[in-house]
Amino acid sequence: MEKKTLPTVPCPRCESSLVSQTVRTAIWQDDRVAIVEDIPGYVCNSCMEQFYDDDVSDALRRLTEESFPSAEADREISVPVFSLKTRL
Repeated sequence: MEKKTLPTVPCPRCESSLVSQTVRTAIWQDDRVAIVEDIPGYVCNSCMEQFYDDDVSDALRRLTEESFPSAEADREISVPVFSLKTRL
């Protein structure tokens, strides 16, 4: 996807330029994590914070409220889990 700088919309955190990008995010719900891909968003060139418009935020909220139904997942991946308990 082509990156596009939005000169009139500064980052709410650091006031640098935001760039339009397709991103992904991980959302934890209890002890389960879901990865959501293909999210249209804006990423700050400086602090790398991600921001979404209202439609995207609503879609993410609805998906969270539905508890990320496994039957609707595009795919599943295996994620290793590590502990620092024995490393400290």
